[in-house]
Amino acid sequence: MPPTKPSINSEEDTNGTNESEKLPLHQNDDVDAHPQPPTQAKKIGTALFYAISSLGVIFANKIVLSTYKFPSVQTLAFLQFASTTVALKLASAFGFVSLMPITWKGVRSILPLSTCYLLNILTGLSATQNLSLPMMVLLRRASILMTMLLEKWMLNSNPSTTVQISVGFMLVGAMVAALGDLSFNMIGYIVIFFNDLFTALNGVILKKTADEYRKSKMTVLFLNSLLSAIGVSVIILLVPGEVERVVNFELYSNPSFMVYLVFASLMGSVLNLAIFLCTSTNSALTTTVVGCLKNVLTSYLGMFVGGDYIFSWLNFLGINLSIAGSLIYARATFKG
Repeated sequence: MPPTKPSINSEEDTNGTNESEKLPLHQNDDVDAHPQPPTQAKKIGTALFYAISSLGVIFANKIVLSTYKFPSVQTLAFLQFASTTVALKLASAFGFVSLMPITWKGVRSILPLSTCYLLNILTGLSATQNLSLPMMVLLRRASILMTMLLEKWMLNSNPSTTVQISVGFMLVGAMVAALGDLSFNMIGYIVIFFNDLFTALNGVILKKTADEYRKSKMTVLFLNSLLSAIGVSVIILLVPGEVERVVNFELYSNPSFMVYLVFASLMGSVLNLAIFLCTSTNSALTTTVVGCLKNVLTSYLGMFVGGDYIFSWLNFLGINLSIAGSLIYARATFKG
């Protein structure tokens, strides 16, 4: 876990908030210079919330994209971004959350996070479409190492020896499983590599942003989802034939498909919230590995979902090695 950081504004500790250093998203808010650290119960609770939400949405995405062969990853991403934006706006209107006023300076400051977040979601959905769930889960293990290195560089985090060993187990398991992959898909492997990179960057940047602002986390999430929805809309309009493929899709009259499509779209908003809370309460590395713990179930159940997994003993051995590493990490993280 990353060490506690000093106050962002050193003058705040003795002289109160300096007006010239107020944060760009909320220029008229008061800042708590000494926010209370999250309790262990809150850390575990947000991690479980993320795991359950992610498990639901990944199976819904797989069924929509692979079983029903929905043609547009971008459109599914847009529905998930839009549902998050609308849900937060409604929650704000009814007083469940507080969304602070937005400034153009704040919008510009969060653009790197939104761009990375958008690319992370798009590559993740594309990997879901092109790989079996067990292989997608295992190849995502590389994001853990990337996250650990980025946290050390950007957040000055120093994982324990046990954590480093557990990550090593997961990576070795991923490599063994890849060697036994009988349904090799080059496009899927390329996409998952970039998804690993964007997952690591998104998690670390999100953690850094949450620590800097120390204000309305829901405002950051709202703005992030809104900008991502706008960005993916532009992509949909620019990709040749994308609109036509979506409009002419033949299964809109199929009740089962529509149930999964609506579920995947709405669960996107829940998952976005869960990822944000888990990362800001724990760490980007914790969020990444909790996702891998959730994928214990995804790995086994995914063998029977989508119809694109081919069993081999070498692949199965790799799956279990990687799972062992995930369990070691979880024990080391939540015990300490």
